[in-house]
Amino acid sequence: MLKITTNAHQVSLRLGKWAAKVGPGGRRQLYSDAANAGAILVRGYLARLGGWKHKTAARLGAQPTGILGKAATRTTWRATGEYGEVDIPTPAVRRAFHDVEIRPRSGTYLTIPASSTSYGRRAAVLAGLGWKIYRPGKARVLLGKLGDDEPKLLYYLVTSVRQRQDRSLLPSDEAMKQSAAGAMLALIRRAS
Repeated sequence: MLKITTNAHQVSLRLGKWAAKVGPGGRRQLYSDAANAGAILVRGYLARLGGWKHKTAARLGAQPTGILGKAATRTTWRATGEYGEVDIPTPAVRRAFHDVEIRPRSGTYLTIPASSTSYGRRAAVLAGLGWKIYRPGKARVLLGKLGDDEPKLLYYLVTSVRQRQDRSLLPSDEAMKQSAAGAMLALIRRAS
């Protein structure tokens, strides 16, 4: 899960002493509006990305998994009198901030899809669909055979994968700040 947080220090830089004058209830409303605006921005951004950011699926001629679109629908927000935050419950967007190294949770290898058949599916799912999946000797691949068809390369076996940082997976810091500040200023204007 990725959390994007705004707090009292950030607000006081933008709104001066106003945040200090209101009580915890007022600050909670301020942070609620900011976090809600941020969540709306992130949802829209991820939904738009979900339609085109599938390089591997395109390369394999596969149907995209829609992981970013799913992340958009699961993005939520919450707030207290001290902070507001946007929660994006998927590890897929962590690399917006840094490189990510993926290692197998169990076993020795990660299975990297090598065909449209295996893209977005675990080997166990394909086996459940009738594929006989096997590793030929010590090769770092998994082949699969369905019925009497010729064997097909399904997965590459690797010990880890390093995904490079890709800041374009989330709105810019400036867009997030403007969204939060705009929502807070709108609340202040309504209250004045």
